[in-house]
Amino acid sequence: MPVEESFRGSRYEAVVLETDGGRTKIRFTSFTEEEAEWVPTNSLRPPPPTPPGGEGRNPNAWAAKLRVGSLVEMYADGGWWDVLVGEMSTPRFTREVSYLCRSPNSGDEHEVAASNLRPRWEWRPAYSQWATLHDGTVYSLLTTVHPPPVADVTYIFVTVVAPRAMQKGETLRCALPNGSFFQLPISGDIAAGTPLSCKVPQKAPPPQPVRFLIVPPGMGYGAKVTALSPNGHVAHVGVPPAAPPPGSRMAVPVPQEQAARFEGPTAYERLQQQRRSAGQLISRKARNHEYGVSFRQIEQYILARFGVCATSRLMGALSAAVRAGRLVRTAQSKLFVPTGSMLSVQAALEMEKLSEEQRVSAVAEERRNRKLAKQAMLTGRARRRQELEQQRHRHNARVRAAGVLGEQRRNAFLLTQMQLLEPFMKGARRSLQAALGVAPRE
Repeated sequence: MPVEESFRGSRYEAVVLETDGGRTKIRFTSFTEEEAEWVPTNSLRPPPPTPPGGEGRNPNAWAAKLRVGSLVEMYADGGWWDVLVGEMSTPRFTREVSYLCRSPNSGDEHEVAASNLRPRWEWRPAYSQWATLHDGTVYSLLTTVHPPPVADVTYIFVTVVAPRAMQKGETLRCALPNGSFFQLPISGDIAAGTPLSCKVPQKAPPPQPVRFLIVPPGMGYGAKVTALSPNGHVAHVGVPPAAPPPGSRMAVPVPQEQAARFEGPTAYERLQQQRRSAGQLISRKARNHEYGVSFRQIEQYILARFGVCATSRLMGALSAAVRAGRLVRTAQSKLFVPTGSMLSVQAALEMEKLSEEQRVSAVAEERRNRKLAKQAMLTGRARRRQELEQQRHRHNARVRAAGVLGEQRRNAFLLTQMQLLEPFMKGARRSLQAALGVAPRE
């Protein structure tokens, strides 16, 4: 749901508070300290299901169908953004496929794993269907309705025949059709063959949930409807002989032993829970774009410029630049950000919008940040060399300060002994005579 220009092409989870005609009041759950706001109702949609196969051991099985140019959604900054798959690569060591994705709106590039992607879902509310745009598959949403709870205990009426003559105070052991037994107390003397009626309490079985889907158009007897549960389980449901009309509900019988496969949290819910537990939910008002260049972009530039690129040497050079403090590698998007003046174009455009005082303050802050970033990224021998260089500068500064202090103390002593030293001052240095006031300063 586009809220402002910088969030075009993204969707965020929200809670519906109230509705009023064609607009709805919502509150975003992915942002901290976010106030409720009114949005058009047609810009909302239900949370999408887990990708097909997400309930199994490999929740990223759907990504095997991705190709260059596929439209998918990428998780970033607490929401899902529309991106196009640009490249797919498999490192030799991890064997985990990484995807270079480009935003069609802003042009930003990110290299992410399949766990940070999901299909680009298209919601079709007329028949409660979800369509994946990367392969064109249409799924009918399998909805589960839980009946209202019933009383925990129910009563059944049972009639038994006394097998023999019984007296008051005795008990008769009786069997129920389900194989259980109960004790029936005898309230008076009875003869053999006397019918006895009683009300027996039994624990009520829990009501079974009802699962249904909306019949899509063009489905006749024998056709298979591809149904998808919210947790990513795919079921192929056959249309009965008396096919219901399109747009109506059709019950889907699910065996009891398979019911657990259709339940459970969705992948989106699990991902959101992981982000909440890790404290990674952000403030929408504090969102900033990251500038930098990825390893793949550097490699492509070298190939285009020189025709060949030694990947191992390039990785070593970049690592050395990071250790030396000339580059900083961001932890989230794995982008290389220089500590020098590579971003001078963007910085100059931002500086033009500031006043003179703000510009001076921004330049000073940039210098401090650059120095702190360089110090934070230095490790090993590079950090040791920097520490030795700083110690040498501090020692030289102390030596210069001591020399100045010595000259001041010497001149103060000579001024107290001017009567004795005046005959000898004509042969002193011109600078000393000027410091003592004997000769004019030039």
